[in-house]
Amino acid sequence: MSCKRTTLAAVLAALPFSLLAAEPTLTPVVVTASKEQAPPLATTVDAAGVQALRAATSDTASLLRDVPGVSLYGAGGVSSLPSIHGLADDRLRIKVDGMDLIASCPNHMNPALSYLDPSNVGSLRVYAGITPVSVGGDSIGGTIVADTPAPTFAAPGQGSLFKGEAGAFYRSNGNVKGANLSATYATESFSMTYSGATAESDNYDAGGDFKNYGFTGRSGHTLPRDEVGSTAYETRNHTLGFAFKGGNHLVEAKLGYQDLPYQLYPNQRMDMLDNEQKRLNLRYLGQFDWGMFEARAYREEVDHFMDFGDDKRYWYGGGGVRGSRGVRHGQPAAPRACRCTAKARPPAPRSRPAST
Repeated sequence: MSCKRTTLAAVLAALPFSLLAAEPTLTPVVVTASKEQAPPLATTVDAAGVQALRAATSDTASLLRDVPGVSLYGAGGVSSLPSIHGLADDRLRIKVDGMDLIASCPNHMNPALSYLDPSNVGSLRVYAGITPVSVGGDSIGGTIVADTPAPTFAAPGQGSLFKGEAGAFYRSNGNVKGANLSATYATESFSMTYSGATAESDNYDAGGDFKNYGFTGRSGHTLPRDEVGSTAYETRNHTLGFAFKGGNHLVEAKLGYQDLPYQLYPNQRMDMLDNEQKRLNLRYLGQFDWGMFEARAYREEVDHFMDFGDDKRYWYGGGGVRGSRGVRHGQPAAPRACRCTAKARPPAPRSRPAST
């Protein structure tokens, strides 16, 4: 062991001192890159995008079909249920003109977006997953914000302003027809707007015969083999808005009314044969030196009626034995109706709208 140590020491002593003291030098490497932009929290479908899509549909929810992460659960002709990353219904928060609306129907036949006609949509915003506090709460899947067009005022010195729009459409499959009308009268400080729309459709046809029978379950009522039963609907929507502006302050009031005589459902046991909604929406918006202040109060009343439509009538009982409803085999059951009445008001902080 002593011999090895002496040899190692002798070798180190023989090396030049400059070699022992030298440190390796690395050439500097500089990496440059542009700052990556953070993805936007919301995906927006603006008025121009809505106008390009609304002629092909009477279902406002279907305007979101091209938004990443959004899919639709097909239901009635004007009542598709939006889904964000697989979460839908009460897992989403849907605001229409700032109102937190929910479906009063136990089968969700009247979702919030069904009360807004595509011709009256100003913008749609979708927050998938991450939701700001200002539009969040009760929305583990995301939030959908739908707004009607903002009130229009005359330019300074213009005096008064009047503008309007009228439209109509026809789609051959299902004999779908509809029309819409809007008119605005405004001064520099006052604005009044009316918008109305109607749409009506028969059952639509498939690309060919997809069934080998024509009966529907209702005695004496048949359908062609290529006709998709229980897909007809009729809806009428009206909105009247008033707005007052003074300096940095805006006061707005909107009255809404929907009359939906019927909307049939091919994927549910019953149909919606009447739905009436009345709503009042009040809003104040003020801009101050310290920031912006917004207050809103609203009230909604819904009268909803469900029953069997013309394309379905289910049979109960069997073997000649009376069932719980007293129906013998070979006799169609009497209609079974369900009527729901709901009222909604602005929710308390961090709570859902009251519904009875």
